[in-house]
Amino acid sequence: MDAPSKTNLELIFSIACIGFGILVACFLSPKDRYFLGNMAIFWLPQAAILLCMWLLGSRPSVISGVALILSLYLAAFGVFTFYNSGPDASMAWLGYLFSLPGAGIGALIGIAIIKLRKIHAAAVAGVVSAICTFVGLAINQAALCNTVLYCGL
Repeated sequence: MDAPSKTNLELIFSIACIGFGILVACFLSPKDRYFLGNMAIFWLPQAAILLCMWLLGSRPSVISGVALILSLYLAAFGVFTFYNSGPDASMAWLGYLFSLPGAGIGALIGIAIIKLRKIHAAAVAGVVSAICTFVGLAINQAALCNTVLYCGL
């Protein structure tokens, strides 16, 4: 049997990172009649960002980096919301949704850096896209916490 090619490994890792995001969304969603609605609210914004990356022709390693950061952010936000739940805990999820444009902008900047620097190594491209997505999320979240949201930090 032949060893999987580098492109196939990139694709497998990309699918795994996207699957991790779906699993996190499923885990955070209440297991009742609101499961599908909550799961959609948690994961569909991620799917929209990943779809944009795919439509822009990003390679699977770039999508992996973006998907991994989005999944980890959802998990961290879920833990933060769970441990800081108060009467307005359901409204805290608006902070999650409003911070995702920063992730999208960061991912786009990552694509631009990868293309400008002509980065061909899959691991490097994945790391660059992950870092740019994280920085975009962090800047957007900081702006939200300092203006319209009380983050309690």
